[in-house]
Amino acid sequence: MKKIIATHNKSMHADEITAIALLHVFTEDEIIVKRVDHDTIDFSAYDMVIDIGKKLDGKKFFDHHQYRGGKSSAGLIWNHLGLEKEYPRISKFIKEIDMVDVGEKKATPFEYSSLVKSYNHPTDIYSEEQDKRFEYAVEFAMIQIISMKEMEDQMEEAKEIVSNSYYFNSMPHVIELETFTKQWGTFINGSTMPEIKAVVWKDEREKNWKVKLTNAYVGSREFIHKQGLKASSNMEFVHSSGFFAIASNKAVMKSFLKDQIK
Repeated sequence: MKKIIATHNKSMHADEITAIALLHVFTEDEIIVKRVDHDTIDFSAYDMVIDIGKKLDGKKFFDHHQYRGGKSSAGLIWNHLGLEKEYPRISKFIKEIDMVDVGEKKATPFEYSSLVKSYNHPTDIYSEEQDKRFEYAVEFAMIQIISMKEMEDQMEEAKEIVSNSYYFNSMPHVIELETFTKQWGTFINGSTMPEIKAVVWKDEREKNWKVKLTNAYVGSREFIHKQGLKASSNMEFVHSSGFFAIASNKAVMKSFLKDQIK
């Protein structure tokens, strides 16, 4: 279904850019955006009106300037989509945008809201080039949201993979993943499985075996196995920091870990 969206022209901000990106990512509608003057009164030709219009009904009109609950237009559209519980990380992302937009915090130069703002034309916000820059900013926002969506979609799958994994070579401190998932660290770390020092998996594409040490907690640079993995001539690669290594086959990996993780 085609939906025509009205938002304001001139300077662009992270809230309306993100609101429109959310509609692109989380709906199947064909989104067409029209940037109109702030003093526009007649919105009868539009399906949704975002960050403009002096109205808020949560259905067609989403002008957060009529809302006192600390949400920007991005937050209002996120509420409208009803996905807060399904995608908690995106919800935190939207909350940060809201806080900056309503003045609860100031974005640093390299934070998302500042990066979106940098898409504005440096001298002429009334130009056709500004409209092109608006489209580029929406694409930028979509990339961020899609990446977070994909990561959160993978979480449930990762949880299942981890639950079906097993000890590698009967080693009580090493888990072998039945299938590789980038999100395994969320479920295997020092806070959730303090006894597990490393995770092993077969890389089907590269036809080798890989091992990575587990973090003390999610996001930590500290590893449970504090000694690190030591270099070995039998291995294809051992990272200089000792957190990651590659073996040509399972037998080599078994021998390598047997001597290093106990």
